[in-house]
Amino acid sequence: MKALIARKGATTLIEIDGGVTNKNAAQLVEAGADVLVAGSFVFKAKNPIETIADLKKLTAF
Repeated sequence: MKALIARKGATTLIEIDGGVTNKNAAQLVEAGADVLVAGSFVFKAKNPIETIADLKKLTAF
């Protein structure tokens, strides 16, 4: 998908919505994702702000 976007000169972002956790976030970004939606993982966490910070560290967003 990333190659097609580049070939077409598009500015399309690849978004993953659902199932994003600290266990797969880095892999998703490595696979080409530009945007990660981690709703349940964040909002069900004991400390959502810390969870967001951890995800950012893992993905370099």
